[in-house]
Amino acid sequence: MKRTIIFIMTMSLCALLSACISTVPAGYRGIKVYLLGKGGVEQKQLGVGAYLHGFNQKIYKFPVFQQNYVWRDEGDTHGPDNSINFQSKEGLDVKGDFGISYSLVADSVPAIFQKYRRGIDEITNIFLRNMVRDALNTIASRMPIESIYGIHKRDLLLKVDSMVSRQTNKHGIIIDRIYTIGELHLPPSIESAINSKLEANQRSQQSQNEVKTVEAEANKKIAKARGDAESRIIEAKGTAESQVIEAKAAADITKIKAQADAESTRVNATAQAEANKKLSLSLNKELIQYRSIDRWDGKLPQISGQNTPFINLNQPK
Repeated sequence: MKRTIIFIMTMSLCALLSACISTVPAGYRGIKVYLLGKGGVEQKQLGVGAYLHGFNQKIYKFPVFQQNYVWRDEGDTHGPDNSINFQSKEGLDVKGDFGISYSLVADSVPAIFQKYRRGIDEITNIFLRNMVRDALNTIASRMPIESIYGIHKRDLLLKVDSMVSRQTNKHGIIIDRIYTIGELHLPPSIESAINSKLEANQRSQQSQNEVKTVEAEANKKIAKARGDAESRIIEAKGTAESQVIEAKAAADITKIKAQADAESTRVNATAQAEANKKLSLSLNKELIQYRSIDRWDGKLPQISGQNTPFINLNQPK
């Protein structure tokens, strides 16, 4: 019996001790909070390890690595509807599933707890969710529904991200991004009307693109025809210029040849005249007599008269 009592007391003591020991795992920081009496938060945060605390104390654990939470409509069979509703400029209700990625500054964990007095899940699903919802309502209330549902949805999210970041950064919560999961949901009639308008715009854009394509093909053909015509004109001009150049070259050759022939004739005439002049200057009676004797074949003329020349056979001394 005594052993049973000792065993029970030992087990109870172990259970009490285990209840008074909390472990801060890797990637987390801990905060020791006093629940009774004056209460309060220890300014010194707890690193990785096991810590003993009293019955009136509790250790909150905060992850200092990046967190990712999603607020969505889980459906009746899975869970509550955590999606976010907001309104457009026209007052139309918009509903969507949103996600958030953020991280905590490790040295700011005590200040974060003092600000919100909640654990990380409550901070995320209450405070951060409310900030995102309020930012969506503030910004979307200045945007028409077509912009929210269409091409400016990204602008909406960027502005929401900026607004929420300004509220959380000063407390040590760094927002990485806020995003949508799937499409935004509108009232069925509005969604149908917007989709019809978008389809009409797409068909109009497609028709405009087809017209531009036809115009581009026509312009391409015109440009090709113009290029071919210009090419033929340039080729014809080139041929004409080539013929002109050849004609000029032939004329220049003829002219140069004529000038050369004339110059040759002039030079020959000048040389002949000069020779004749020298020859005429060198002629005298004795030379003529000598040339006659040199060419005489020794026969006397058969017919003689007073005009018959007589060759003097005596050589001049």
